[in-house]
Amino acid sequence: MIFSLLPVKTGLVLSMDRTNWKFGEFNINILMLGITYKGIAFPLIFSLLPKRGNSNWEERKKIMERFIRLFGAECIDCL
Repeated sequence: MIFSLLPVKTGLVLSMDRTNWKFGEFNINILMLGITYKGIAFPLIFSLLPKRGNSNWEERKKIMERFIRLFGAECIDCL
């Protein structure tokens, strides 16, 4: 839905970030991919990682592949 609200859908700057926190004994580790527009990153795709710590190449590759499947590679300027 956020993607459809953007006035420009080409030359997009993507932003990837990961956050990790605890909820009681439960670790919550989320990898996010978003679009940066006018200095603000809008998260589009989330992936819960079943571990603590950093994401690896395969996890980052999967989230990029999901974006490309949904929106196409031609709209990406850079990550």
